[in-house]
Amino acid sequence: MQTSAILQRFRAAASRYPDRPAIIGTEYSISYSQLERRAASVARRIAERVPGTTMALLFSNTPEFAPLFLGALWAGKTVAVLPTLAPPPLIKLMAMEAGVELIVTGEEFVPPMVALGMQCWIGDTSIDVDPADVPMQPNPSSTAVLLYTSGTTGRPKAVALSDQNLLTNVDGCKQATGFNADQVMLAVLPLFHAYGLTVTTLLPLTEGATVVVPDKFIPRLILQAIEKHRVSCLIAVPGQFRVLIKDPTPIDSSSLWLCIAGAERLPEAVAHEFQQRFGFPLVQGYGTTELSPVVAFSPPADNAPRSVGRPLPNITVTIRDENDAILGAGEIGEVCVSGPSVMIGYLGDPAATAQKIRNGILHTSDKGYLDKDGFLFLVGRADDLVKVSGEKVYPSEVENALETIDGVEESAVIALPDEKHGTRLHAFVQLRPGVELTDSALRAACRELLEHYKIPRGFSFVPQMPRTITGKTDKRALATSAAG
Repeated sequence: MQTSAILQRFRAAASRYPDRPAIIGTEYSISYSQLERRAASVARRIAERVPGTTMALLFSNTPEFAPLFLGALWAGKTVAVLPTLAPPPLIKLMAMEAGVELIVTGEEFVPPMVALGMQCWIGDTSIDVDPADVPMQPNPSSTAVLLYTSGTTGRPKAVALSDQNLLTNVDGCKQATGFNADQVMLAVLPLFHAYGLTVTTLLPLTEGATVVVPDKFIPRLILQAIEKHRVSCLIAVPGQFRVLIKDPTPIDSSSLWLCIAGAERLPEAVAHEFQQRFGFPLVQGYGTTELSPVVAFSPPADNAPRSVGRPLPNITVTIRDENDAILGAGEIGEVCVSGPSVMIGYLGDPAATAQKIRNGILHTSDKGYLDKDGFLFLVGRADDLVKVSGEKVYPSEVENALETIDGVEESAVIALPDEKHGTRLHAFVQLRPGVELTDSALRAACRELLEHYKIPRGFSFVPQMPRTITGKTDKRALATSAAG
């Protein structure tokens, strides 16, 4: 049993920069020394109140998240970071499967959880104590954190990650970008999100950098925060970048140094409009919760158009065929990853773990290729690939084409059963405000952009794309609506 390496890394940063702002919230900020003292206080109270080896943390994006998370590690607990956007019955199920008896949470979550019979403790981080008076406790488990998958292919799975998994990913991100203690990170992703926890929280707090944590994602206030706090790093999902682009609030964005879209496909139009709006490039990264999560991204100065960047330097990415043979440059296959950021496994599901990790190599189910310069390009998920009239189609290719049509804000393409062809493509389209387009107009435009078998047979117009708990387009919900 060992004490938390994540906590040790944070405390080393706190000793170097005790007076530097660690967390800047909407109403107040916390220095590194204050954060260390508050985490120590939380650790003492967690040890007294939270039974068992695992602690469930259900907390919104506020400055209080960090001392609660660090305090749990200080107390030697495994931290199950529950998704605040999930329905309460699902949250209860996640907590029970993680083996927790008490949820540390904020006031807004107490009524629904108590109504479901769960015990709650409202996390209080306002008190601090001398860190020297609170010894760091070893964790009897190798699992430091439990994070949850997005649930796009079924019920969310609990991903067990070790200190080494997470810190390896942090170190890979630093090596890939040159991130250092002078950076200011804006944390707009949910902190239960793998990117939100590892990249926007652990990366800066183990280095001595500053994290700006807005209470809510209000575009005008986010843009003002970028200017006010001289934010240099902005990591978000494409949908968040869309709304920032549209907000007319004037800002000085000259402090931006690294802007990355993750979690799902970045439309070329969004990247183009972002650079026009803010005068800085937006690049795409790639990761998955099972890999702690970042697999690849590159800074704008060393990136290839339409790629997700180069793999992090401390992991190995290979492209493999259905027989597990490694493919050469330019050949499309499954993206597979090996190295110290590969998860321990899925909690309580050895069969799913064995299916995902084979011979130490994690199979992502994503399809892509590496070019001759080592840049990774994605073409879609293996389970997204469909055959229409015997021809292979990746929905992402159709979505990219649809989003080049004037007036189309966003699209999502799914496969539906068809008696004649076996499968037919159906497109859900969100139009830009004030735009009117018809099925026939979209179909005519598609004829100029796609082979005939890739053209959707049907179109549905939606006012807003549904999202999963981690902000991805919820294609399962779209498929359900099409079937209904």
